[in-house]
Amino acid sequence: MDSPENFAFALPVMMLTFGCVFLAVGRFGSREAYHWAAGFLCAAVAFSVPMLLYMAPQPVQALTAEAFFLAAFYWYGGALLKRFNQPSRFLLRTTFCVLVYAVLAYTVLVLQSLPVELIVSDAACVILLAFAIVVSFRSAREPIDRILLGVASLIVLETIVRDVALLGFLSSAPSPDEFESSIYAFVMQAGASVIALLFALSALAATTLDTIAQYRHAAERDSLSGLLNRRAFEEAARKLQARGELSGVVIICDIDHFKRINDTFGHAAGDTVIAWLADLLRARLPKGAFAARFGGEEFVAFLPRVGLAEGGKFANIVRQAFAAADLKEIGDTGKITASFGVAIVNASEAPMIDHIGRADAALYAAKKAGRNRVMLEGTPAREAPAIHIAS
Repeated sequence: MDSPENFAFALPVMMLTFGCVFLAVGRFGSREAYHWAAGFLCAAVAFSVPMLLYMAPQPVQALTAEAFFLAAFYWYGGALLKRFNQPSRFLLRTTFCVLVYAVLAYTVLVLQSLPVELIVSDAACVILLAFAIVVSFRSAREPIDRILLGVASLIVLETIVRDVALLGFLSSAPSPDEFESSIYAFVMQAGASVIALLFALSALAATTLDTIAQYRHAAERDSLSGLLNRRAFEEAARKLQARGELSGVVIICDIDHFKRINDTFGHAAGDTVIAWLADLLRARLPKGAFAARFGGEEFVAFLPRVGLAEGGKFANIVRQAFAAADLKEIGDTGKITASFGVAIVNASEAPMIDHIGRADAALYAAKKAGRNRVMLEGTPAREAPAIHIAS
């Protein structure tokens, strides 16, 4: 039949194609893309052995193919472990592969039993992949991760079923030529082709989605503070408003006399102060809240489902923590403070920029009143009660 010959050509090409694709994806920062690339390239070589080493003795072909199949599943398992932030277990998995290869060498050179060779090889590949699946299972959170582990589990199941069928199908060890033309060889290659394609596509989808998420995160984040940038903040507010959930308070914050810090101690010191205030905000934001650096030394935060007084209390907590910060590593800056303005955000059709404008007016009142204080919106703006901590 021609089908085995077609598979013999199609499988290496498919594996090589996916290996090259993963190499390209790896250049964009994917965590595990190079592991996938190594696995699929090793599989491509393994499936190509009959063509590449057609003049070599059969034992040489068998041992070469088995080495690359083991390497392929070693890298597949490593890719799963890396994706789900699990330890690589390098020594354990490498030792296992060396021991299995020694058994395969004995089977090929001494026993000269093709069925035993296939079962030992398949069992080793199943163990390498199943180990990574079991270790990573609890870490799968996203749908694509569950799909990937599901397809990997399908490979394990298909291999086990295939080997059970082999034990029933082969009552005596056939010659290599007889095996290659057998129904078992056809089913093995057909099943491997379909499942390998699904496996490659699910792995590629997972790594591609990761890469997209990384670039989206970079596009939405301020690189210095790690908070949202202005565009991402406004988009988050727009989505809440579209769902009728834009209700709470908006807080605007500005570091006092920031230009003096930059002029006296340098921009690196200014960057340290900005990052410190951003850390204070991020650590204290309640669930559902989000904050952004709008530019320079100006920050904006939205707290959902809270009133003006509670928003003022939050701002005062951040203000006092910032004023008490020890930043001696950047020089003798003296006390560094920040001023805050707080405005209510009602569930209305008014855009967030209008609410920020009212908070900005309260911030201006705080600056005018002497800085290092929290002012609540109003006419006139009033100062939020200071929080006193008992010693």
